[in-house]
Parts: sequence; structure tokens; C-alpha cells
Amino acid sequence: MPEGNSSALDRKLFLVGTAFFWISLYIYQPTLSPYAKYLSKSLAMVGLVAGSYGFTQLVFRFPLGIWSDKIGRRKPFVLSGFVLIFISCIGLAMSPNAWSLVLFRATAGVAASMWVAFTVMYSGYFKDNQAAKAMSMITFCVGLGQAIGAIGGKIADEYGWLAPFYSGAGLSVVGLLLMLPIKEKLKQNRKPASFKTLLAVASHRRLLIVSIITSLSQFAVFSTTYGFLTVYAEGIGASKSHMGLLIFVINACQTTAMLLSGTLIAPRLGYKATVGTAYFSIAGVCFVTPYIQNLRNLFIFQGAGALFRGLAYPLLMGMAIQGIRQEEKAAAMGFFQAVYAIGMFLGPAISGLIGNAVGLKGVFLCAGGVYILAALMGIAYLPKREIKQVL
Repeated sequence: MPEGNSSALDRKLFLVGTAFFWISLYIYQPTLSPYAKYLSKSLAMVGLVAGSYGFTQLVFRFPLGIWSDKIGRRKPFVLSGFVLIFISCIGLAMSPNAWSLVLFRATAGVAASMWVAFTVMYSGYFKDNQAAKAMSMITFCVGLGQAIGAIGGKIADEYGWLAPFYSGAGLSVVGLLLMLPIKEKLKQNRKPASFKTLLAVASHRRLLIVSIITSLSQFAVFSTTYGFLTVYAEGIGASKSHMGLLIFVINACQTTAMLLSGTLIAPRLGYKATVGTAYFSIAGVCFVTPYIQNLRNLFIFQGAGALFRGLAYPLLMGMAIQGIRQEEKAAAMGFFQAVYAIGMFLGPAISGLIGNAVGLKGVFLCAGGVYILAALMGIAYLPKREIKQVL
């Protein structure tokens, strides 16, 4: 097979494998928080279970990026991600209490830390000035996988709380088999970045700003959508299937926006306007949510918020590595993802305490305020258009 055709096939298989990666990570997401509440009877513990996923990503993502850059390989990390998902899913299914859920959800966070290698390996198939396009394509598969994973709610309704965990384990094996034959595009005559260079990359002003903005967004989304939204939905009458359908609508809307973001919306509006408008709009959704008392309106508003959120994330991810040398991209992406993992950890952990103290209304109002801060930072500090200089 000609090299060009082989490379095209690898890209396609990689995208399909990426979708399976996120399906297996998120198939139990619709029911995880309600299940943690069922085992623990505590919103603070629900927040700890959700936050453990971000905590291990905070610890592992940047070192994994540096390690990947040092050895010049991404594929071993990609494959190990699927193995860790399998372990975490089996562990979650066999957990006797909420503390065990914390441990194995944290293991899922280690698996998700391998996303650093996914993004850099896939971006290696493209020229540097196509970074936004590459990130839009791969984040589309992320959203697609998460949307399909919402079927876990229906699976739980039909077969019980534990069925989505076992389903995730099986799907991770499928994803691993898809990724095995893919050839990694290796850079010839590469020189690993020195520690001094890595520090310079990590301290670059634009990378720091983009990482902080994304961390604020992750604080809010893991407090609400991937934290307490399904608990709130259960409180106004949602079944496990409703929870799954709600997450499906959210991820489907977000995925659609991700696909359009780098190819249609941002080229016309610019980075600054797209991110600012997106986060102001989601803040409004957060402020309205605790006053919604029927499922139809909850679906409508959460779907609208997801559309706006999907516009911002691929742009921020693309800016994290755009203009950075190939041998330093994994470190830059690892730093970016480690910083936004701070939000993934602190969001649910703090929101669990807020929920215990003042109820779920406080969780959503806090998230709305954080989105406003992210919007203001985006408007103040992001570039208007594509970045072309090399760091």
C-alpha cells in the first residue's frame, strides 16, 4: 500500500479508536454521580468521586508529556490508556463502597492522562498551521464517543447499576485492538527538549493564559455536567435512561459545535470573540438551571449550553500547541492538560462542599460565576486570529 494511503488509513483508524477510548471512559458517566450518592448518601463524597478523576490527571499529565517527548514516542502511552480504562472499569464494578469508587475513578484519570499522547500523535499527521483543524477533528471524536457513551443510562436501567462499568471494560478492549496496527509518524533526527527549554515552554505567557482559561471552564463543567447535573435531574424526576439521554443531548450538541469551531465559526469571528461569547452564554445557562423544574426545559437549556462550550474548547487546545516545535508539543500539551485538570479536580470537590452547605442551587450559581471569569479572560488576553510564530 502506498505511504500516503497507509497514512490516511492510520488517521481514520486513530479517530475511530479515539472514539472508543472516550466511549469506554464515559459510558458510566450518566449514572456515576447518582450511584456514588446511592452508596455514600453524601454530596461531598459525590464531589470527591468526581474530583478524583481530575486529581490524577493533574499529577500525571505534564510528566507523561515530558516522558513522551524524551523517548520520542506516543503510541505506547496511547495503548496503555486502554489498559488502564479496563482496570478502572472492572474496579468500579466491584467497588463495595464510595472510597473504592474514588480509587478506581482516579485510575480512570490516569488513563485519561494519556490523552496528551493522543493529541500529539494525531497532530503529527498534519502541518503546524493545520493545528486548529486537527484539534477540531479529534475533539469531534471525543464528543462523539462521549455522546455514544450516554447509552450507559439505558444500559443501567435495563441491567442495573454495574452494567455500564462492565460495558466500558469490553469497549476498551475493542479500542485497544483498533489502535494496535496504527503506525506512528516519527520525526527523524529529533532532539529531545532540554529541561530549561521545557520550563520556558511551560512558562510562556500564551500557554499559561490558555491553560488557566480552560481550567476555569473545566472547574465549571465538572461541577455541573459531569458532576451534579444528573443528581439535580434525578431530583426533578429523571430516570437512569433520562440521565443518559440528557448526557447524550449535551455531548451531541457539544460535538457538533467542536466540528464547526475550527473550520467555520472561529475563522469568521476570531478566537477572542468566539471564546468570550461561548462562555458568557454558558454562564447564563448555569444561572437558569437551578430554577428549571421539568426535564424538557432542562434538556433544552443544557443542549444550548453545550453548543457554546463546544465552540471554545478546540480553539483553546489548538492554541496550546500551535507554533511550538514538534519535539516540545507533548510537553506543552501535557502542561495545558495538567493545568486544566486542576479545574477538573477542584470543581467537583469544592462544589460537593457547597452542595452540602447550601444545596445544588449554589453549585450552579458558582459555576456560572466561574464561566464569566473565563469569558473575561478570553476577551482580555486571547489573540483575535490564528497564531503563526514559533516559540
